[in-house]
Amino acid sequence: MRCHAIVIGAGLAGSSAAERLAARGWTIDLIDAAQAPGQGASGNLAGVLRPLPSVDDNRLARLTRAGFAYACEHLRALTAAGLPLRWGQTGVLHLARDDQHAATQQRVIELQQPPGSDLRWVDRDEASQLAGWPVAIGGWWFPRGGWVDPASLCRANLARHAMAVRTHYGCAVAHIERQADLWHACDRAGQQIAEAPVLILANAAAARCFAPAAHLPLRAARGQVSHLPAASASPPTIVVCRLGYVTPAIDGLRCVGATFAIDDDEAAQRVADHAENLAKLDFILPGFARDLSPAELNGRVGCRPLSPDRLPMIGAIADAAIIDPDRPRRPLAEMPRLPGLYVINGFGARGIVWSALAGELLAGLITGAPLALADDLVGAVDPGRFLLRGRNRRVRSHS
Repeated sequence: MRCHAIVIGAGLAGSSAAERLAARGWTIDLIDAAQAPGQGASGNLAGVLRPLPSVDDNRLARLTRAGFAYACEHLRALTAAGLPLRWGQTGVLHLARDDQHAATQQRVIELQQPPGSDLRWVDRDEASQLAGWPVAIGGWWFPRGGWVDPASLCRANLARHAMAVRTHYGCAVAHIERQADLWHACDRAGQQIAEAPVLILANAAAARCFAPAAHLPLRAARGQVSHLPAASASPPTIVVCRLGYVTPAIDGLRCVGATFAIDDDEAAQRVADHAENLAKLDFILPGFARDLSPAELNGRVGCRPLSPDRLPMIGAIADAAIIDPDRPRRPLAEMPRLPGLYVINGFGARGIVWSALAGELLAGLITGAPLALADDLVGAVDPGRFLLRGRNRRVRSHS
């Protein structure tokens, strides 16, 4: 097989997949309907970089921990290469929601005993000192966390091996098909944009518009972020989270958000959503939003793709048309796949944390190289998992 792939989507998912394959000597045709990378959900001014621990260290916690560690290494490597990446490893303060949640956060520290350089519990007084503002409760402190400009990460990914990536911006793919062992991506007029043995769908919920991926349970969640005027070095100079987030000042603006509305595709900003974000801000930093008016705020709207189990979809797409829903369950490894067709998608609000690791995992799956995750996590993000679940539900209903 020729080392050549088409990637549809130039956001965090697509640029990460392209970067990891290009690092292995592959040629990439990258296609996006926008005029530049990172213009969809990856176009926000800043996103939060931090893991998400849990008492039971479940799959989501393990995946975000692995993604966080890989992302930090990747971001440092891009920075060292002088690429156009904007990020700040300021630390992230994740305040507890209430006293019960505070107890759970402390229990995680007791059980897992992470190095203090990765995670520690801070009481209300220390949390207030870190935030530079009086807060209502303590929480987790991630010293290595921070913020990332996601569009700049997309640009840096693509610049790292620029000679290997052919970009096709302003091109909307209307149809994909496989002929003579090659995947073809065509526009609305039926004209071919690119062909290659491998095709990767990294175009958020729009991936379901293509018949081979129509079975994937991808949904879109509308998120509106509010931008607050902010003086440089004004508090907080770290990221603070508590059922929402607030960033340090970045180019004179502070990001607060974000709303989360599933299957809501309104592109225009809404005053009600700015009001919701200011309420989140007041929950994080009491009194911080006192003199701010929702009607006077600006911001950004983006739609994030997500899956029903909150885990991403990374891997080969199953041939749903030939799977018998009444057959007994078989391992994922035996599920029939469409040759050369892959998906990297469903990151929800965790694209910053997951995208670099997801690109590495997908590149390993495509090339047969050692995988970057444990086998159970590889299975947990396999897009074929939803066909197994659906089949099992139908089998039970027939019994």
